[in-house]
Amino acid sequence: MLMAHPYSISSSNMNQMTDTTLLAKARKARFDDLPNFSGHCSEDVERFLKSIKNITKANDQSENHEILEIVRGKLIQSAGLWFNNHEQDFKKWSDFELAFRNRYFSLTMIHKKFDLLKQRKQLHDEHVTSYFDDVVNLCKEIDPQIKNFLDVNQP
Repeated sequence: MLMAHPYSISSSNMNQMTDTTLLAKARKARFDDLPNFSGHCSEDVERFLKSIKNITKANDQSENHEILEIVRGKLIQSAGLWFNNHEQDFKKWSDFELAFRNRYFSLTMIHKKFDLLKQRKQLHDEHVTSYFDDVVNLCKEIDPQIKNFLDVNQP
């Protein structure tokens, strides 16, 4: 009877370890690609929040504290200090999101986006769905609550 070496690794365990390593590397690359946020008035609050939501799949009820750890890693300078001083207030994603918007929301940025929206015209060679998606995205960046009115997939 042939016995396996006590330190040998089966091919399924090796594949599992390789998959785990690849997944960890992919997550690290996605994390590295996320923008930092310092709290400067020229920074786009909605774009930052959207990038975090995209990588973490966060929703209003998310209580996963790993999401807040990702946020902590991307907040720098005064925004990082603000987070450290208020972290105990964030029980779920929506707590952080509301406080973050209230703290860093810039009317200047909203006015700039509204001007972009007013000037946005469909390009001659642009497909109507691309144009529509861009306009909807601008609307959502101006007012995140507008998504309820713009969702054409709702009955």
